[in-house]
Amino acid sequence: MEEFKQIEVIVMVLKDVIDHNGPEYITDKPFQVYKKLLKSAEVDRRTAAALLQVFVSGLVPCSDKEKLSSMIQTECSLNASMSDRLSAILSMLYSEENRNEWRNRTSEGLFQFLKEDFSCNWEGFAVWDAGNGTVDCHYEAKIVLKPTDALAADKELANLLATNPFTPKTEIHELFFKRLERYLDSDFEDYCTCEDYYQPVVEDYGCNLESNLEHWCSKNGFEFISCDGDGYDEGYQPKYRRGGW
Repeated sequence: MEEFKQIEVIVMVLKDVIDHNGPEYITDKPFQVYKKLLKSAEVDRRTAAALLQVFVSGLVPCSDKEKLSSMIQTECSLNASMSDRLSAILSMLYSEENRNEWRNRTSEGLFQFLKEDFSCNWEGFAVWDAGNGTVDCHYEAKIVLKPTDALAADKELANLLATNPFTPKTEIHELFFKRLERYLDSDFEDYCTCEDYYQPVVEDYGCNLESNLEHWCSKNGFEFISCDGDGYDEGYQPKYRRGGW
């Protein structure tokens, strides 16, 4: 009975790893999984080390426990007692119920992301420097976009889902928000600093913002919905030098 409880604990730890990182994580990051196992007081080091061997070997679990135990002995040079234990662990972990659950969760975060509007708040900041003084420029906007099926062609998103097919919609949102933020930050910087002798009218940046968003959407698989924002500056601040102006 004690043996079965220990096996259950190990399976729970491994399932939690897969639930958060995807089925490939165990073989892609075996040492990280090993360290996770060692953090559980109920997992003995010998079993954790033996599982590390199995994960590194790339052995594919099967439903036949005896066959799996024999494969583990051959591939990992473990004795029958340990291979039987690992076989029981892996058979429980890769049960049909768990496999079905993981299949159903594949790209779930992406499907949820595509069903909702992409809303974000962007805050732009730039400094116009006239040589003898500066102006801090700000722009704040509430942006609403619509993800489209064209996102399927996005390479960065594809790589993210290949690494973890269970990537949640919040992570996908963060991926595109950071990309949009970099684009708008750069454009706002250019807008505010393009003229050396004429202070930028920050309030007028909204005229540029909508067209910039539409351009970004066309390149990144989104549809423009709306944008509501306003800009302001903190006034001209002269630069003081030691001994006077």
